[in-house]
Amino acid sequence: MFLSRIAPVQAIVLRTASWREKDRLLVLLTKERGKVFALAQGAQVPQNRLAPATQIGTIAAFWLARAREFDRVTDYRIEQLLTRIRRDALALTAFCIVSELIELTVPLEANDEEMFNEVLWFVGRLEEGASPTKWLVAIQIRLLWRLGWMPHLLSCSSCGSKLDKEQIAFAPSVGGSICDRCQVSKMPADVQFFHIASLQAIYSLWQQPRLIETIHLRPNLWQQALILLQNHWRYHTEAESKAWKVWQQFTFARISQPVTRQGQLSPPPCR
Repeated sequence: MFLSRIAPVQAIVLRTASWREKDRLLVLLTKERGKVFALAQGAQVPQNRLAPATQIGTIAAFWLARAREFDRVTDYRIEQLLTRIRRDALALTAFCIVSELIELTVPLEANDEEMFNEVLWFVGRLEEGASPTKWLVAIQIRLLWRLGWMPHLLSCSSCGSKLDKEQIAFAPSVGGSICDRCQVSKMPADVQFFHIASLQAIYSLWQQPRLIETIHLRPNLWQQALILLQNHWRYHTEAESKAWKVWQQFTFARISQPVTRQGQLSPPPCR
């Protein structure tokens, strides 16, 4: 039976980079094949017919030809071109943080249609005007859950007891939150304290992502939620997010840092 070397995929362009003199290398999250690297030949030339499809945030059908090193883009049909990330720097940075995480953690050619559909839904909410901060909290906790790295938030990661204090200790090295009793026997080196409202918001958005439209917290508590999630990602990926550093530059003046011990401010998580 003859199988065509060219096949269509529905994809979101996560990242694009210059490749050699005239080409562009695309990082795609696809419905049919998961994460894929594809080469758009000649796309650095503005008049090239493939150039319009090589912008980050493009949602399109791509026809990909199998090749030895990278698949080749032979044709495309744009379904949606995100406009918000081209006029809203904070929304663009949020999109880039998620793109980095997907590129770093999702294996090549690992088809996960449910993940693709959920990411596509989230991208749609960002385009429609969702708060970049709440959007970023919601999509990150959902990705952590899908990858099997879901942290314990409102229960102790060691003994399972429910947590209800105003300040909750959280350490990625032990899987998340930790109660006072378990802290006595073993205080992790990476422990930080976060307000329970931040953890409750993360948990609620994990259960019901649509709450990004209605859930409300003070800005400093949303920033604590983001810091907690970034610390958890950093522990599992052993990598620093370049886009997260840009996010910090935008929001640094509003960040309320968690504390490493009661009453002691922690240093910024990234420098």
